[in-house]
Amino acid sequence: MMKTASDPRRIYSRNDVTHVCFDGRTFGPVGESALSLEHPVTIEKLESDGGRARVSVSQKRKGQKTAVETWRSVAVPRNPRS
Repeated sequence: MMKTASDPRRIYSRNDVTHVCFDGRTFGPVGESALSLEHPVTIEKLESDGGRARVSVSQKRKGQKTAVETWRSVAVPRNPRS
């Protein structure tokens, strides 16, 4: 079953690329991310600014302020496992 746009999603790390899947694309942070791989995130699609597709990624953690970052579409290398 497909997730709706508002469903929480998991952040993954593969080949040193932190990313999340949304709307048929893969999105990742522009630089270093302060978001935890241990907690789910919610995604909101943003308007294009002339560059690659972008989304707003929000993560709530108990006892902390909600973290919000803007991520862009990325390509995750598909290197074979060693």
